Amino acid sequence: MPNTRTPTGFALLIRTDGQFRLIDWPANDADHLKILYAACDADHIDAVRITDALTMWLDDEGMINEAGPNLGATRLYALHRQPHQLYYGHALFTGGADADGNTLGLTSDEAAHLVEMHLTAGRTPTQRTGN
Repeated sequence: MPNTRTPTGFALLIRTDGQFRLIDWPANDADHLKILYAACDADHIDAVRITDALTMWLDDEGMINEAGPNLGATRLYALHRQPHQLYYGHALFTGGADADGNTLGLTSDEAAHLVEMHLTAGRTPTQRTGN
């Protein structure tokens, strides 16, 4: 039977080693928790609201279970708000919530912007010379 799920957007996974990938965010709300738990490799998930249109999902016990610090996720958070802690474990970024509280996916433009921010966060561009 063919897969009839239609993605309504994307989610950006940033792993503790800095690797990232875009994940389809399906229209079916019943699949969201399954995706969150699998992507974050966690049994307990916590949402960190960054802006009205951006949410970061993490392992709620990441620090306790030694998931490792996620410098990429912490830097992305810091580009939006003053950081108050280091985040641990794999992080999944989605959009905000709709009027009913359902988690929205990122648009392709939002996802591309977050990827660009992830790739350049904390790096100061240097001028290239012919030498």
